[in-house]
Amino acid sequence: MTYTEELIKLNNEKREALSERNQQVYEDFLLYFRTDLRIAEQQAEELLMDILDHLLEAEKEGKTASDLFGENPKAYAEELIAHLPREKKKHQLAVVADAFFSTLAFILIIQAAANGLLPLFFDYNQAISVGNALVIAIYVGFSIPLAISMVFGFVRQSLFKPDQKKSDTWMILKGGLYGMVWFVPLFLFYTFVPSFGPELSLDWWIYVVVGGLLYLILKFIKGWDKSR
Repeated sequence: MTYTEELIKLNNEKREALSERNQQVYEDFLLYFRTDLRIAEQQAEELLMDILDHLLEAEKEGKTASDLFGENPKAYAEELIAHLPREKKKHQLAVVADAFFSTLAFILIIQAAANGLLPLFFDYNQAISVGNALVIAIYVGFSIPLAISMVFGFVRQSLFKPDQKKSDTWMILKGGLYGMVWFVPLFLFYTFVPSFGPELSLDWWIYVVVGGLLYLILKFIKGWDKSR
């Protein structure tokens, strides 16, 4: 376990001692920091731990999060973030690569299930077009950074709101709408673009093997990221 992971684990344990209201405000702080990929993760976690310690002490004195952070905690969070060092490009690349390979692994699982189960009930063509598969991989690769940015943006917009439940509902709706918009090009491509390029007919277990290789790649990426 890395030092940053230890900080996260300790943070998860210590913030349970906060009152419900103070915990809500602090967790907004926490998410606001963690969804900003520009800032250095370790330094951000160290600052979050300092903030938590100060809030726990303030709570013992009968104070609230508003007493510590002011009436505009979002502005206070922005001020703190502005003074944190920037994250290395290596970590940002690792986050994008992790999301990319995870998405491909999910697609492979779906394909493996289809190739393994559907032939038992239907006359199912297991052949895939290399050209179509390449286009889909490129689309996923280019859309992943935008997807991460959009999802984190939705989360950040939902924080520090008086009516948190309403804000969370809007965040889920916006996330669902974005997911539909992301899926539409894939649906249109599958529906209207004819297959092109050579075709391959692969058994379901081959997709499982490739998925296993992607899992090993993900493990390597995470290890490479931790070594920064």
